[in-house]
Amino acid sequence: MDISRVPGNDNLYIGGINCLKEHTIQRFSISHIVSVIKYDLKKFRHLQDCKHLSIEVDDVEDENLIEYFEKSGAWIEEALRDENHGKPGVVLVHCAMGISRSATIILAYLLRRNTNYEVADALSILRKCRPEVQPNDGFMAQLMLYKNMGCPQDIEVHPQYQSWIYQREITVARNLGVAPHRIRFSDEGENVAQKSKTEKETELRCRKCRKKLATTPYYVQHVPKSSSTSSQTRSTDEDSIYRAECTSYFIHPLSWMRDTLEKGLLSGRLECPNNRCSSLVGRYSWQGQRCSCGTWICPSFSLQKSRCDEVILFKS
Repeated sequence: MDISRVPGNDNLYIGGINCLKEHTIQRFSISHIVSVIKYDLKKFRHLQDCKHLSIEVDDVEDENLIEYFEKSGAWIEEALRDENHGKPGVVLVHCAMGISRSATIILAYLLRRNTNYEVADALSILRKCRPEVQPNDGFMAQLMLYKNMGCPQDIEVHPQYQSWIYQREITVARNLGVAPHRIRFSDEGENVAQKSKTEKETELRCRKCRKKLATTPYYVQHVPKSSSTSSQTRSTDEDSIYRAECTSYFIHPLSWMRDTLEKGLLSGRLECPNNRCSSLVGRYSWQGQRCSCGTWICPSFSLQKSRCDEVILFKS
């Protein structure tokens, strides 16, 4: 059967587009339909008496489905309470096959309604009625993000969502071979990193003039490739050229880089922000660069260790 009832007390069903046949709608008394698909449903004239929410998305990993989680969740919740002739609403959530898109919307609804659920819990419950359920990797990542955010009502203004959207913009720009049209500086506004809870943090300064360039919260940490791979397994020529020690610090974009980054170039020099100095301190590349240890960082904003001093600051 192409239609499956979601475990629990709700009159909630999941399925593919074949569920829209008239006999199926009548048999299960479907009163509300969520269509998670780009498809012209006008030919299903028997659906005119059903209330309908349309979410026109493709089943691709870079599709933004999380922006519909709150809207669809609230709609389903209201639909289940919507009595018709003294009976509660019966909701069908469908896509093409009832495997990825519709499953993602139902999983988001389950997370929204049951705050103690993890994504894996909700997925396990849904697979009890429909074992073939498998949101694509992009949708799974969005469900994890949604859970990590606390399933908020105001998704679009949540800092984690804004950061996720920004990373998508960077990826699109990189694929097009251009610099992103907007830049989020990590030391401005809501982007300001939290202060380290440790007793000490480090500060990077220009070796020539001692101008502060970055502090610990703005470091981009990575595991050196040469140290994460044992000498017994490093047998390729590529691995043999990497240095055991990183020769650069990688950091997030900071406001002192504004004039340089807003030129719209894909890569270039990073110069000391002290106008009396302006010495070369590093490089940036929106398309990424490889650290001397072999790890690929993308996008990359690097400060050369030979041109910076690392100063340890102890908290009072």
